[in-house]
Amino acid sequence: MWLIAFLSTFAGIMIGGSIAWLFRGFQQKMNVIYAICAGLILGLISIEMIPETIEISGWFNSFVGIFLGIFLFRGLHSILHYNHTEDLLSKKSSNIQISLLLMLSILIHNLPMGIMFGANVDSELRYPLLQALFFHSIPEGVILFTPLMLVKHNRSLWIIFSFIVSIPVAIGAFIGKFIGQEFFLISAFIMSFTIGLILMVTITEILFVSLKKSHALSIVLYTLAGFGMMALYLKII
Repeated sequence: MWLIAFLSTFAGIMIGGSIAWLFRGFQQKMNVIYAICAGLILGLISIEMIPETIEISGWFNSFVGIFLGIFLFRGLHSILHYNHTEDLLSKKSSNIQISLLLMLSILIHNLPMGIMFGANVDSELRYPLLQALFFHSIPEGVILFTPLMLVKHNRSLWIIFSFIVSIPVAIGAFIGKFIGQEFFLISAFIMSFTIGLILMVTITEILFVSLKKSHALSIVLYTLAGFGMMALYLKII
């Protein structure tokens, strides 16, 4: 069953990457792409991830995890020496570093997702959770690969990144099969931790950077458009 969880996540990430590839011709509108991408992430966090985490672990544990995720980001931010200037948005290294931080965030987030699936593999929630893994991975693929599309990276990197971020789902499914549902609180805490990390990457390295290079009103509108697209997507699935 861990293999099915892995393949579902891998397929979703690859489809998301393909969607990002379709928009590769809009590189001159990088600020717009970044704003829409930020809206997609903020929509995913606020509509799905935060409510799900609060429902499982409560407000206190959720916000402690988010705070620790923010703290980890600040440490990573210092290590990677992020010093954005107005012209850095067009630099290749910036997009690669953003992708790496997003990959780390998604990688950590996918472990508890796998645990939850593994813990319910013998229940009626098995197939709904499997579908959730697949559809949940599509926007993650779009978010992860958009910065790479902007620097025209080799498409073989899609497979590598998709493989890496899918591994924790398989590991989590294997672990969840044995530990059962009593460890949901730990899984939810890990999820809230990754929410803080993803949130800071989105605001600091994507949204703020695009605001430096374009009119604030247009960036806000495109961000809201991305948020709306994610809300519609989550409602449909």
